[in-house]
Amino acid sequence: MEVIQETLPISDGTIKKDCGQVDSEVVTLTNDTEDEQAIKGLSKDFAKALIDRDFEHLDSRAEYHLYTVDYLIELIKKNDENGTIKLFNENKIKSKYEDCEFLSITLTAEQEQAEVVYNVRSCVVSADDKYFKLLNKNNKKKNAISAGTPFSTIYTLSVKKERGTWKIDKFKASEENIKIGTHS
Repeated sequence: MEVIQETLPISDGTIKKDCGQVDSEVVTLTNDTEDEQAIKGLSKDFAKALIDRDFEHLDSRAEYHLYTVDYLIELIKKNDENGTIKLFNENKIKSKYEDCEFLSITLTAEQEQAEVVYNVRSCVVSADDKYFKLLNKNNKKKNAISAGTPFSTIYTLSVKKERGTWKIDKFKASEENIKIGTHS
C-alpha cells in the first residue's frame, strides 16, 4: 500500500507502455554466502507477494509468512490487511512484479540481522484514474506513471533470523531514485 503510493519516478527518457514478461536470467553469484542467497530469495519472494496483486483475486496477506512474528503483530494492530483490501478494491488496482536488482546486503557481525537494499521493477497494469492521479501527485516528478508503465522503486528491508530462517522485520520504499521506463 504505502509502497505504491510513495513511488517517485525519474525518467530515463524511455517509456514502455506494456508490462509483459521481462527477459532476464536468474544468476547466483558464486561468491554469495548461503545467508546472502537466502536473503536474496526472501527479498525476491517479498517483492513478488507485495506487488503481484489483482483486486479481483486479492490475497491481502500474501507476504505475511515472510515477516517476523513481532512485525506481523505490528501490522495486525495497524489493520494492514483491511487497508490493503480497501486500497486495491476502491482503486481497482492490478499490479505486476517484473524483476529486481540487488544493490547491497549488509550483514551484522553475528550474521543474525541484515539490511538489504534493492531495486524492484514493477508496473500498475490497471487502476482507476483517481489512483493514478494520487500516485502522480505523490511522485511530484515531471513524468507520469500510467497503466502499463514500468517503474522502479528502491526497497530497504531489515531482515533477521528467526528460528534459523531469515524473515523481514521492517521495510520501506525510497522516495528517491525511482525510475520510469524500460529495463536496462
